[in-house]
Amino acid sequence: MNKYFRLIRQNLNNIYRFSITAITVILIIMLFPNIGNFKYEYQKGKPWMHETLIAPFDFSILKTEKELKSNRDSILTRFSPFFKTDTSVYPRIMKKFESNFAKKWNKFEKSSSFKALKYSAKRNEAEKILTRNYIKTNLSNFYQKGIADLQNEQQKYNFELPKTINKSLNNINELISVNDIFSSREAYETLNNQIKEDFESGLFQGFIQDLNIDSYLEPNLFYDKEVSEQVKSSMLSNISLTKGKVDYGTRIVLRGDIINDDTFLILESLKKDYENILGSSQNHYLILAGQSLLVISCIVLLFLYLRNFRRKILHDNKKLLFIFMLVLMFVAITTLVLKFPKINIYIIPFALITIVVRTLMDSRTALFVFIVTVLITGFLAPNGFEFVFLQMSAGIMAIYSLPRLERRGQLVLTGVITFITYSVVYFAFAITQISHISELSWFNFMWFAINGLLLTFSYSLIYIFEKLFGFLSDVTLIELSNQNHPLLRELTKQSPGTFQHSLQVANLAEAAINHIGGNPLLVRTGALYHDIGKMKHPIYFIENQLSNSNPHDNLEFDKSAQIITDHVKYGVKIAKKYKLPQKIIDFIETHHGAGKVMYFYTSFKNKYPDKEIDEEKFKYPGPDPFSKETAVLMMADGIEAASRSLKVKSPESIRGLIDSIIDKQVSEHRFANADITFKNINEIKEIFTNALINVYHARIEYPEEKKNKD
Repeated sequence: MNKYFRLIRQNLNNIYRFSITAITVILIIMLFPNIGNFKYEYQKGKPWMHETLIAPFDFSILKTEKELKSNRDSILTRFSPFFKTDTSVYPRIMKKFESNFAKKWNKFEKSSSFKALKYSAKRNEAEKILTRNYIKTNLSNFYQKGIADLQNEQQKYNFELPKTINKSLNNINELISVNDIFSSREAYETLNNQIKEDFESGLFQGFIQDLNIDSYLEPNLFYDKEVSEQVKSSMLSNISLTKGKVDYGTRIVLRGDIINDDTFLILESLKKDYENILGSSQNHYLILAGQSLLVISCIVLLFLYLRNFRRKILHDNKKLLFIFMLVLMFVAITTLVLKFPKINIYIIPFALITIVVRTLMDSRTALFVFIVTVLITGFLAPNGFEFVFLQMSAGIMAIYSLPRLERRGQLVLTGVITFITYSVVYFAFAITQISHISELSWFNFMWFAINGLLLTFSYSLIYIFEKLFGFLSDVTLIELSNQNHPLLRELTKQSPGTFQHSLQVANLAEAAINHIGGNPLLVRTGALYHDIGKMKHPIYFIENQLSNSNPHDNLEFDKSAQIITDHVKYGVKIAKKYKLPQKIIDFIETHHGAGKVMYFYTSFKNKYPDKEIDEEKFKYPGPDPFSKETAVLMMADGIEAASRSLKVKSPESIRGLIDSIIDKQVSEHRFANADITFKNINEIKEIFTNALINVYHARIEYPEEKKNKD
């Protein structure tokens, strides 16, 4: 049993990689639809390149989207929305009217104008009843026909108002004309005009106006959204999706025939039925096996690329997980979008893959991950060849338009270029498939525009992926290399000499990496932070000493060496406190490697020749550089510091200094773990020599002005 456990521990990374690969493949296959694939490829306006096609079974011809839209528009034009009658409005209004009328009439009877009429008590009561019934009858007529604020209802529920509506009262629907419905204002104006015609006496007209008739005219018809939407959906669902039938054995298209609109529609109808029948037949497991092989083939292609060109990524579990997660995410988004027919698949920003992977890894890996993702999703997309060609064009342009992400504004330019690429390639495809430019689906360009807009969110995604997977992008490096960073400001304040030394080292290292190949932004940022540990005891480092007094003069050599070597440990501690990325901490740990503090080590040996030396006290904690960038920084750091002590700064002395320091580092095997060649080292020597000669170049001595003796 222990043997098996030991074997598992030894192959834990391989098991992990196999597991995440298997899980990714299974999840992708689960996202694939359970349908077969139509075995013929075709395009509108192109010749049929396969054998003569005979209908393999009876199938219906689907209507075009234009025809379905026409059917829907026709139904919506005839549709009458439903309005429900609020039966509580009329009784409430009548109760309010009766109460106010009685009060107003009593006041009206006592007025001098009414008394001047000298009506008997009997006539007075009759006039009261007639006036009240007249108004009640008119109000009743309005409420029976219906009062509605149609304009407000339209704005509130956003519906089209046709010529008729369905008026609902006590579960009985009545189709009525919109012209037979009153608004509150229309009812008031109609009643007011009627009163003027029916009452000749201005006295009674004034009394009725004093009643404020408009306060008794409130809407009692309201839009019934729930019923209207249910009926509308039911009517739309009854639209037939087909318009004809093709019988078994009917010839559909001959080899070489140009696929016109009618033939294309028949082929699309056959393709849909064929895939559904195949997917629901006994060949389900065969289809599943085929889909699995296709997905596995794409993943194998990705593994072959990583194995041959990016072994570091292949053996980095976090990076491998990130790549698989990105592929799976876009397959899932594609599957989701395809479930909504109203959303076009071209809204998905596949070019975002190239931007994110290019920023966090490299352009070649970005392109390959993008190709594999597009190939897998191409099995899902309608018009697979067109889809893959469009995405490939846009993705390649996105890579070339963004060689290095340094500003957010670059993403806007990439989005515009992607939109233009999509538009041009799609237009080229479209004009080969239509007979007239008016048939072009211009609405697709809107999806391309949204696609380009979504690319601007790459900046946020890059930040999220950096935090989740521990990546270090150029964007973060630019932020860290800003001299206003709190830690660099603190270094400038506490150790100004060290900061100037770091700047010079950064310039040297960046120039070398630019020449031999590498990440210049990474090495520059690492150089700026490599000596932050000197902030603990800045005065013990010569570049921060302003006078001739040296605090090391009062210390034993081993104590001095301990202070010097501790700046590496303390630098790592500060870096972690400020949450610097591990790749920057690597520069702090490796810029002296596992070498010795030779000045104090040699001094100790000379002073105590017979004493046994504890070499660990004079050694830096290491490790040695393990990348091209950290190796270059070690060279630049040693040379920049040593060049300050040169008494004669001539080209010969500078060249000799550089050769001696780098040759000593090579002889101590400091670069054994770094991917750097002897050719690179010789090139670096030349770059450092030229750079320091330019820094310490001989200056012209200006002659002094002779004073006039007169």
